[in-house]
Amino acid sequence: MLMSALLPCFAQKVYQDRQIRFALWASGDAYPGYFDQAKAAQNQRSEPETMYDVPVARIKEVTPFLLEGMVYGWKFDYVPYDRVRRVEEYFSFEPVQSFSEADKANIRYEKPWAQDDRLWCWIAFERTSQMMHRFLSWQGITNPRVKGIGYARLSDGFAGIQAACGEAVKQAVREYERKLIKNKPKEILGTVLISEPPLIGIDSGRYMVTLDFFLETDRIVKYETF
Repeated sequence: MLMSALLPCFAQKVYQDRQIRFALWASGDAYPGYFDQAKAAQNQRSEPETMYDVPVARIKEVTPFLLEGMVYGWKFDYVPYDRVRRVEEYFSFEPVQSFSEADKANIRYEKPWAQDDRLWCWIAFERTSQMMHRFLSWQGITNPRVKGIGYARLSDGFAGIQAACGEAVKQAVREYERKLIKNKPKEILGTVLISEPPLIGIDSGRYMVTLDFFLETDRIVKYETF
């Protein structure tokens, strides 16, 4: 029987318009017994300085990527699979704007704690006035709210989380557009903005990422002929 366990990313969620705040974890199992050995070292009053280096690096790698989707949004290009026309599915996404070094410097990593072989940390980020204006414009426009879930291999690390986020965007776009478009389009281009803190868990040995978005469809390209 397939064993499936969902381990939530957040002990609790806090999301404010001006300040983004959420808890994020990274696995400490760089090798088996990672935290167990660290705790034993603590008991001997010789905690190694590098015991948290791996999960800290993972958290600092994933955080700007997620915040880019929450602050600036991700633009996507989706070509649906079409068996009759022999068109393979294609999907790509990238940040509307990458975080600058100044943006990264404004990220705060607060109150870390270790639990169940994971290092947790509160992420806090204050929007600038320009970022706040962007967020309020997304709220003010009648953009639909959509949700998607994506999966990826744990062994892929940060690349796995990126892939799972892309899968979540694709699923959300595909399910929403299917309800509106009668005939399968040739291509859909648009932008999403993450509207709630991401949920990152583990399901059947894979990353499971659940994302809520505002969706803006920029262009739908139709097939001119069959």
